[in-house]
Amino acid sequence: MPRPEHTKQLLADTLKKLASNKHLDKITISEIVDEAGLNRQTFYYHFKDKQDLICWIFDTDVARLTDKNHNNTLLDDLVEYIYSEKDFYMDALTSEAQNSLRDHLYQVGYSRCVDEIMLILGSRKMDKRAIALYARIFTNAMIGCLVQWAQEGMKTNDMEFLEEYAPLIQEHLTYAINRSAE
Repeated sequence: MPRPEHTKQLLADTLKKLASNKHLDKITISEIVDEAGLNRQTFYYHFKDKQDLICWIFDTDVARLTDKNHNNTLLDDLVEYIYSEKDFYMDALTSEAQNSLRDHLYQVGYSRCVDEIMLILGSRKMDKRAIALYARIFTNAMIGCLVQWAQEGMKTNDMEFLEEYAPLIQEHLTYAINRSAE
């Protein structure tokens, strides 16, 4: 692992370790760098703030998962991963901090939703504003469901969550796009 990636991973591992005993919103940059044996400048060289580090953890781990499992959808991988790191992500998804993981997930989800809409459309056409509208609606629905699941303590497991929400969202997205496509 190249040195910058090693340092980022050290900061990530340190944050996760601290988060096992303390709410993420209560952990300071000073605590992270002290525990990691680094200085603040090193942290800020790699990340703009703690939320940026949390998003990096998420992106890095989800990328590893999707590289390994090409049979799952992004939603499957996402929910399985979040559930496997349940305590950390319940904390991260319920944070009210600026630039939170919730905001980041929306951006990731929106892009994937547009891709899914384009796949459903195939060779048919749809106005770009309509595509953006549907992507916003369905992204908000999915991220809202994930956040609510986290807020409720992820009482159902990942498979139950997927069985309940994934077909519903996919069927309604497909229906909406098919009705609106030219």
